[in-house]
Amino acid sequence: MEAPPLRIDVHEPLQAQPLLAPIVPCQVESLNDKGYADYLWAGVVGEQQAERKTWFEILSGMDSVEDQLRRERQAHPKVRLMLIIEGVATPAMVGSEVFNETTKGKRHLFYSGKSFALPMQAVYAWLYQVEKYMEVYFTPNYVSTLKMLVAFYKADQKGEHSTFQRYLKDMDFHPNPMVQRLMGLGGNLGIGPTRALALIERFGTSWNVISASPQELASVDGIGLKTAQQFLRGVGRPDV
Repeated sequence: MEAPPLRIDVHEPLQAQPLLAPIVPCQVESLNDKGYADYLWAGVVGEQQAERKTWFEILSGMDSVEDQLRRERQAHPKVRLMLIIEGVATPAMVGSEVFNETTKGKRHLFYSGKSFALPMQAVYAWLYQVEKYMEVYFTPNYVSTLKMLVAFYKADQKGEHSTFQRYLKDMDFHPNPMVQRLMGLGGNLGIGPTRALALIERFGTSWNVISASPQELASVDGIGLKTAQQFLRGVGRPDV
């Protein structure tokens, strides 16, 4: 059976298809016009899409990037969405600074480029919120982005991930990162997916959960006082 193509939006750099075609099946089409992100592919567990942004785009228009990501999620809610941020940026004395890349011989060098008034701390805070709804990845340049996409595409064509099955046989994933984080803290302490979801719906964040009293946790359906105490003691609450 022929593998599905890795689809590339027409607005992406022209070298995308020539670089990808020898490695994976791919085709260029108008993805953005259909509400999709810049790259789209199908795997054994469904469709995946990736939006590619440079640090220039993030620092000069964070609100417009957020609006675009929101529209892509709304247009295709069943398609997994990830954000890839390309380039190198650092905090500056005032605001943020993006670095440009140059090639000298066989070496890739980055040098100081454009400065932006937006503080990098604000971007970090924004990314922290974005990561609650989608994965965020970082690459230094476009070639690295394409290599990452190839790795993602190939992984999604496999029915099983043998490494994770070998070492993490009982690992379950939840689409809500807060629920997943709470399950990681309390998986061996009586807090499975159902209880973790109920706790996050009541308290909002995993920090609020582990900061609550046993009585407050026990007020949630399915969480008894004994389970609440066991969980809080297990995560290092000496006062319980």
